[in-house]
Amino acid sequence: MPKLSTAQKKVVFSDDILQDPYSTYARLHEEGPLHYVDVGGKWAVWAVFSHSECSAIAKDRRLSAKRAKQMLLSLPLSRQAEFSELARYLSLWLIFMDPPEHTRLRKLLNKGFSPAAVEGLRPQAEAIVQRMLDRLQGRSELDLMTEFANPMPVRIISELLGVPEALHGTFVNASRAIAVFRGNPNRTVEESRAAQDALIELTEFFRKTVAERRQNKGNDLISLLIDIEEGGEVLTEEELYAQCVSLLFAGHETTRNLIGNGIYTLLRNSDQLEELRSEPEMIRSAVEELLRFESPVQFTARVLKEDIDVCGQRIPKGWTILCMLGAANRDPKQFEQPNQLDLGRLNNQHLAFSAGIHFCIGAQLARLEGQIAIQKLVQTFPNMKLATARPQWASTFGFRGLTTLPVTI
Repeated sequence: MPKLSTAQKKVVFSDDILQDPYSTYARLHEEGPLHYVDVGGKWAVWAVFSHSECSAIAKDRRLSAKRAKQMLLSLPLSRQAEFSELARYLSLWLIFMDPPEHTRLRKLLNKGFSPAAVEGLRPQAEAIVQRMLDRLQGRSELDLMTEFANPMPVRIISELLGVPEALHGTFVNASRAIAVFRGNPNRTVEESRAAQDALIELTEFFRKTVAERRQNKGNDLISLLIDIEEGGEVLTEEELYAQCVSLLFAGHETTRNLIGNGIYTLLRNSDQLEELRSEPEMIRSAVEELLRFESPVQFTARVLKEDIDVCGQRIPKGWTILCMLGAANRDPKQFEQPNQLDLGRLNNQHLAFSAGIHFCIGAQLARLEGQIAIQKLVQTFPNMKLATARPQWASTFGFRGLTTLPVTI
């Protein structure tokens, strides 16, 4: 990444923007689709803000998703070698692979995440959510993040993977450490250390769990991943551990944010909330609109494999481009009245799950969990209201979500 010229600086990653990125997005949309963005005052990257360009970049084979090593560039050069294991573990995740490795792995993993397979999980997910809500009955006030949105996705993905409830807290903490590292473009040594430790801990857990599951297979996702093969292709041991870790992370982090962001948004838009209560069949389109309006993932990145032109700007090979998904989902050229919540919005082609070959493999599961959790919450607690006008947003620019969401019920 190049050194930054003061005249070129566009500030996107700041404490103020953690609270409200959308006024900045609106201003930048007016100025153009491509901007040179400050990353922590020392570096800059090119960032695409328009829906059409984000979609095109995400699908362009001239750009690479292999960016694990680039994540270390914000660290002092003398410290980067300490985190070679962190980069290596992340490079094994499907989201950080290019074809043909990505094609082979995605083909194998698709078997576990087909629409039919995910829809078959609905009764199991509904039962988990209902049990959690039953325990909250009779309360007058609660923190929806701590007591529901954080633990719920972990319980579901843990049940799918067949791992014990006693480890849920460990998984939440490990997921948060990885999210802080991945979600902040100006990463620190401390954040990198915590993420590396979390990845090592989770990988060792799944190494032991996979060995045990080989001796005693069940109906869980790990057993399925052990068994899947096609045309003689199978997952290697390291790929298997890495996908278990990435599924645990993605299955928790983005879904917790979908639930928290979704309920917060509904409670701030009482007319839309009442419409959803009176027309529960709207839940599918409602979740799509909530994904657009408060996207759990605010940006993704690609590395140029060759010199290319983007929005009239020549960008050299090796540079990073950010696709600002949260901004693309508020693009007035794509969405009519983009800053207005419309749960019945038609033709809602949001980019909350990215696009192209790296479209989120767990999107259907996240949608399912979001539909169940949000619908049951608004039905179970018809008098739910925000207990604070300004809840706390997590300090991760890439993953937009609340740390707390106090509500009265």
